[in-house]
Amino acid sequence: MAIVAREIVAGGNWRNLPVTAALAAFLAANVLMHVDAIGVAATGGIGQRLGIATVVLLINLIGGRIIPSFTRNWLVKRGATRLPAGFDWFDRGSLAAVTAALLAWIAAPESVLAGALMIVAAVGCALRLGRWQGGQTRSETLLWSLHLGFAWVPLGLAVLGAAAFVPGLPAVAGLHALTAGAMADMTLAVMTRATLGHSGRTLTADRWTAGACGLAALAAASRVAAPIVGAAADTLLWTAALAWCAAFFLFLARYGPILLTPAPESRSH
Repeated sequence: MAIVAREIVAGGNWRNLPVTAALAAFLAANVLMHVDAIGVAATGGIGQRLGIATVVLLINLIGGRIIPSFTRNWLVKRGATRLPAGFDWFDRGSLAAVTAALLAWIAAPESVLAGALMIVAAVGCALRLGRWQGGQTRSETLLWSLHLGFAWVPLGLAVLGAAAFVPGLPAVAGLHALTAGAMADMTLAVMTRATLGHSGRTLTADRWTAGACGLAALAAASRVAAPIVGAAADTLLWTAALAWCAAFFLFLARYGPILLTPAPESRSH
């Protein structure tokens, strides 16, 4: 935290200051997990929810900045007239709703208040995503994978919220939407773009990348569905596991050589 804070202050990059708060939240979550593990207090559940909530909030903060920005730049180059909405009062309201919902979920995950706030936050996130013109990015995996990764956030929040009101609806399905869905898909989507961009390659994806992102989405969908359908749970769990491994194997096979070899401009010197 100290190293990150020093870099932010030295560079005057104040918009990244929330990252230090996220690191503090991760530290607190980790401590709560260990306190439970050594038998001091039953704080593991709170620690788990705090850690997950922190990542979800980061996806809303950082994803909400890069997804419309990358999409706008790509659409402008293609002469599109319908562009993503800029960050405004709606985004701030959505972030506030997500923060309130996650705090309530951390404190009392099964409460009616947490459920209601989750549903409100889910609607806000879904509308926010709709403002980013993701439908126009179908031809570029580097972009639609980001939109798809973010889409798991409103779905996960909606399921967690609905579980407080719908008997028999497993809240864990919403949890998997946030973890196996949003966290994994967003991580994969950002890694592919960052690897290409920082290695001097053209920012466009090939079939390997599309396959990896598609398999990651299949893994997430299967994992979310497994606790809901019941009868086919084992099949869905195997599908999720195999698709997950295949997705990251494809990433490794495609981007490992890029990460281990010089950038194109370096080879010419």
